[in-house]
Amino acid sequence: MNSRLLNYAVNCGSLLTLAWLVFSTGSLAAQATFSAGPLLLHQVRTIYVAPSSDDFVLMIKARLEKWPAVDVTSKPEEADAILTCQTERKIVTAKVGVRLTIAEVTLADRRSQKPIWRTTKSSSFDTNKLADDIMEQLKQDWIKSAIGH
Repeated sequence: MNSRLLNYAVNCGSLLTLAWLVFSTGSLAAQATFSAGPLLLHQVRTIYVAPSSDDFVLMIKARLEKWPAVDVTSKPEEADAILTCQTERKIVTAKVGVRLTIAEVTLADRRSQKPIWRTTKSSSFDTNKLADDIMEQLKQDWIKSAIGH
């Protein structure tokens, strides 16, 4: 088992998650071989972050690189999934103008091109907090996916 993945499971403090990860690792290869659909979120072990003209994707990539459950690869053909990020900035006026950043992040199965996970979040002013919120959502959903199967 990937030592980063093991460390992540231990740091989560959930023996159930750790036990499931140990059990599932042995059966992932066979399951992926026969699966015609997209991978389940917890089956994603390597991610390629698609380039974007927006620097926000670099914030997401930096956080992904620190997450021990997955590895970030520089070659799309080596990835289980491709992460794309689109942002939109709007000025919302009420009594004062507020700059709002809306980010849509999608993780798609590299082979089937079908979405595995997607979130849309927004924040005014603080894009660092927005990136943190997106990563926290991904981590929570990844754990739920592992426990649910």
